[in-house]
Amino acid sequence: MARSEGYPKYYLIYSGWLLLHFLGFFLLTYPLLRYYLANPKRYPQAHKLRIAWGRYIFFMGGIRMEVIEEEPLDANQVYVIAPNHSSYIDIPAVTLGFPYFFSFMAKDELSKIPLFGIIFKTIDIAVDRKKAIAAHRAFLEAGKRLANGSSLCVFPEGTIHADAPVLHRFKEGAFRLAIDNQVPIVPMTLPDNHYRLPDDGKWRFKPGKIRVYIHRPIPTTGLKAEDANDLKQQVFSIIESKLAEHASNK
Repeated sequence: MARSEGYPKYYLIYSGWLLLHFLGFFLLTYPLLRYYLANPKRYPQAHKLRIAWGRYIFFMGGIRMEVIEEEPLDANQVYVIAPNHSSYIDIPAVTLGFPYFFSFMAKDELSKIPLFGIIFKTIDIAVDRKKAIAAHRAFLEAGKRLANGSSLCVFPEGTIHADAPVLHRFKEGAFRLAIDNQVPIVPMTLPDNHYRLPDDGKWRFKPGKIRVYIHRPIPTTGLKAEDANDLKQQVFSIIESKLAEHASNK
């Protein structure tokens, strides 16, 4: 069978077919999205819409998802979610895996995507890490969201690295936010996503199963800013151990 850089030709056809479905469904629901995002009170409805997008794309793409929770999360509790980052499908995977409304903190480039970028300018928080003032402003906005009862997802690695799923050094932002606002942090391990959509610049999907491990929330009550590094290392170890366990079972 003809291959291109290790991919069977039918994967390329499948990827194009799936991309058309994504764009078609997105454009069909775009007017409703604009309505929901016109008022912050309707952001939870916009979040439900992107859950619908994720379910549709995963269904059409033959991507089966299993969510494994170490313990049930509290619907009345605000959390900071901290997943590893290895693929662009991490965003829909977290959206479908975490059971309640939340916002992402995402790199500013996503807010510049035509049409789709409006989500990262409203329900989510775009972060321009190249500008200290803009990054600080985003950090303050994230604190306001937490204080107002909205959970927040921050990828501690900051970006997708070329050798994913190898775990890279965590930044402190997620852990400072959790401590400053005295909310639990939820480690999340995504061990399969890089197999379904590698970040190799080719945008080639592969059908199959993905798992979302939602680890036991770590309380931050009583912790101070100087404890952020220890908390960071604790979360890093939890995710790294799960990734290693998954790799050893391959």
